[in-house]
Amino acid sequence: MGKLFGTFGIRRIANEVLTPEMATKLALSFGTFVQGEPVVVGRDARKHSEMIYHAVMAGLLSSGCQVVDLGITATPTLQWACRQWNYWGAMVTASHNPPEWNGIKFMEKNGKGLDREHEEPVENIFFQNEFKRASWENIPQESQKKDVREDYIQAIISKVNAEAIREARFRVLLDCANGAPSLITPYLLSQLNCQVVSLNSHPDGFFPGRNPEPVPENLTDLTSLLKNSNFDLGLAQDGDGDRLIVIKKNGEFVPGDLSVSLVAKNLAEGDNPGPIVTTVATTHILKEIAKNTNREFIATAVGDLVVAKVLQEKGGIFGCEENGGMIFPDFVWGRDGARAAAQLLHIMATKGRSLEDLLDELPKYYQVKTKIKVDPEKKEKILEEIDRITAQEQSRTTIDGYKVILGDGSWVLVRPSGTEPLIRVFAESRDREKAQKLVNQYLEIINGV
Repeated sequence: MGKLFGTFGIRRIANEVLTPEMATKLALSFGTFVQGEPVVVGRDARKHSEMIYHAVMAGLLSSGCQVVDLGITATPTLQWACRQWNYWGAMVTASHNPPEWNGIKFMEKNGKGLDREHEEPVENIFFQNEFKRASWENIPQESQKKDVREDYIQAIISKVNAEAIREARFRVLLDCANGAPSLITPYLLSQLNCQVVSLNSHPDGFFPGRNPEPVPENLTDLTSLLKNSNFDLGLAQDGDGDRLIVIKKNGEFVPGDLSVSLVAKNLAEGDNPGPIVTTVATTHILKEIAKNTNREFIATAVGDLVVAKVLQEKGGIFGCEENGGMIFPDFVWGRDGARAAAQLLHIMATKGRSLEDLLDELPKYYQVKTKIKVDPEKKEKILEEIDRITAQEQSRTTIDGYKVILGDGSWVLVRPSGTEPLIRVFAESRDREKAQKLVNQYLEIINGV
């Protein structure tokens, strides 16, 4: 039996692999699985998303599902709506992928991405063509169009100290990547009385402003403007609005590990119980925060679906990933860039501190992250050698890849990509040179195989 789903949903090149026919068949498979229950559907701003969107709606209607049509919206907005209404979800998006890609993310009725135990029956239905189509008289005549953007914005505002944020009158430079968050985040910040200047904030599927992934090399316009203007901070999102990257007012990129730690620290110092949940690839600053606030620290395999599931099972207070993805269990069972933006402003306003001062209060760790292309035929042999060498270390975890934790708290993670011929090597230490040496040590091993 074939496999369709990746770490979150299905992503393929649009109209080459992910054709309207494939999208209809996928939606029909999902509609068969949910036995005709209502499904909330949304899409990002990609040039071909409307084509895939209508194909998805056709498949769902064919299976007898009532479709609630949100139109162009951010992924966390759709996840929020699923949770409010207890409806299944389907989001047409390829998140941060380049313009030629598209995809479909299916959601549980609580808004979390589809569990693997539910992905498998959908895949079985798809490959075996075992669809359940509604009889003609039971096909819903039309979809229900709803716009929940303002409801979602007001729900975020209710979760923060809006009065304090409004009094602070933050000046924010915001880059929405010409994606779906263009219709959400600028309006949220404006309603919080921020002086917002927006870049790439008109939806455009060609992504004319920049590649939708919010990494340093794609944010040069944002960082240059910050250096030469007077803002309190810069914010950048990806194409479907589930990630948030923070930039200091001097244009310095803030690694996702630090921005998520800032939010984790603030929430952990509160009264609400529950562990902090993150992945094996994320900073150990979070481990220190958990220890200092008498909380459990849980490390999972990489992927926001895994983090969200553990958060749900363990009653976690906060979940995050090293790429700037933040999960607020009291709001959405998935990464939420708009809520993350409001939470950061909440911390700055209620503490009366600048972003720079707040970051300086975090424990000091240095990280080095790299990736190396490998010959696909050598990949297995390389991993066998990494397994052999790391097995000799006193403290090793193999939750996802091979992670070695040294006596002084330094660590190195060697993790193969699941989709590309790449191996990622991350290291962290209180000593910058030691982090670099750890990375170099394992790059030498990989190159020597």
